[in-house]
Amino acid sequence: MTIRKRLAFSVAAVAVGSGLAFAPLASAAPQSVAAGCSYPYVCFYKGSTKTGQFKDVTSGWQGLGASKGATTMVNTRHDDIVYTHFTNGKTWCTRPGYTTTFNSWVVDKIRISSASSC
Repeated sequence: MTIRKRLAFSVAAVAVGSGLAFAPLASAAPQSVAAGCSYPYVCFYKGSTKTGQFKDVTSGWQGLGASKGATTMVNTRHDDIVYTHFTNGKTWCTRPGYTTTFNSWVVDKIRISSASSC
């Protein structure tokens, strides 16, 4: 096995072992999902179905109601970050204009912050 392959295998093993392989993934908001979510909202989806939207900056967590367990979140805000809380106790920060796919983590709370970076 080459050094490059060993290194790639080692990095993958550490990611899976630490749970990072199942962590949320952030990307620029795709037009197909973002089309149903206008500024200044943060929208949650289960598959392609929108389950809720939030816009208020808060100092504490907001429960998601019908959006608990959503698979995707779109942050259409221009300057505000969004923290999501998961049932495993972990949190994730999504930058303005980005979409997060939650993978196996179950989202249960949200907090919109007026900070512009994570």
